[in-house]
Amino acid sequence: MMPSTIYKLSFLAALAAVFLVASPAHGAETLSCRLVEEVGVPRTLQQTPVLLQFTDSTSLTTDYPETVEPGTLVFYVSDPSGQLLSSEFTYCELTYHLPQEVELNWVRSLTREKRSPPSLGKSWYSLSAKSDKDEKSVSAVLGPRGDQKDHLAVSLAVYSTSALVNAVLGKPLSLSCGMWRGQQSRFAVEWRHRALGNGKVLYAYDGWQDKVEEELPGYRMNFSSLHKEGDVSLSLEKVDVKHQGTFLCTAYLPYVRAQRDIQLQVTAKPQISLLPARLFARPGEELTLSCEISHFHPLEISVDFLVQLPGESQSSLLPGTSLSPHGHNQDGTYSITAFQRITASHDLHGARYSCRVNHASAANGMSRIQTLQIAGVSGSSLEDYMYLFLTALFLYGFLSYVHRTAVSFFRTPKEANDRKSKPE
Repeated sequence: MMPSTIYKLSFLAALAAVFLVASPAHGAETLSCRLVEEVGVPRTLQQTPVLLQFTDSTSLTTDYPETVEPGTLVFYVSDPSGQLLSSEFTYCELTYHLPQEVELNWVRSLTREKRSPPSLGKSWYSLSAKSDKDEKSVSAVLGPRGDQKDHLAVSLAVYSTSALVNAVLGKPLSLSCGMWRGQQSRFAVEWRHRALGNGKVLYAYDGWQDKVEEELPGYRMNFSSLHKEGDVSLSLEKVDVKHQGTFLCTAYLPYVRAQRDIQLQVTAKPQISLLPARLFARPGEELTLSCEISHFHPLEISVDFLVQLPGESQSSLLPGTSLSPHGHNQDGTYSITAFQRITASHDLHGARYSCRVNHASAANGMSRIQTLQIAGVSGSSLEDYMYLFLTALFLYGFLSYVHRTAVSFFRTPKEANDRKSKPE
């Protein structure tokens, strides 16, 4: 290779290195967000577009992004955990966060010294983000980093793997929730449940004093996983219908807190019976099919009757289905019965009648099937033989009774006395 060529390549490599060092922001990850705040009188919601640019926590200086829409705020955010914030979030919202003391038994110990750091007087924000791709959701408190107003850092975060959980009635369940608190040793965790406007504390733990302050029966936490991995998941011994609603996982540090809500839907798969158990009729006879559906949850359910005629490969929907009022069982589940009237005929022999149920507990639906048998078609049926047997048995008993009565009536008194005097 010619010396001049070597010099040219060296010059180009140096130029590329200088370009990369001078433009660190071009490859930085960003997340589009919005700042929501109440303004004016009367109070109205104002949404301001925000661009979060993720930065290295070791540096406070960074270049301004080149492509920013006018009126967009830019914040440079560092994530000391290295795994909480991501540019793949599909939803992001910021609100102002006001650091303050919390008057709860399990939080008082965190601010007992009554001496707050100067940083609390600066701007703090609450961030809520989630991803539709993997259902991950994060709530974080962003605090000031240095003296620049647009530089923030994650101070506390609560995250969960899913914002909506389907639980099976009667089964144990663990509601996933994780906490990141950095090196802060003073913390507290609280779980609440809210449904139909009512809320209550299920579990409360003061991590600074290592003390359980509130604990309702049937709930527990794994303290080993909590202190080692920040796993603050709540375990339910047995899912009940009363658990349906919103569970709130809240983590506290001195003067700040983050909260993640999890919607819980309780499902119970219905038990289905199609009656009569043996579908048998004579030509022209009217039958009522009953589909009994019991112990299901939630209440929303649909029921259809279908028929697959002999020689056909597809089922068709039957009109005229009626439903009974739903019943409420002691365990909080529901029951209902669907009715369908049919008239038997020779061409319906072998028809398959089905009751199809669609419910949240069964993604592919559920069904029960009965085959209609018409008496006298394709030879004598089992029911025909049963009727003949019962008729013969009745005739035998009746004729035996008549025979004994006639013999007793025509017997002479002497024969009757002789019969009585005979030893047994």
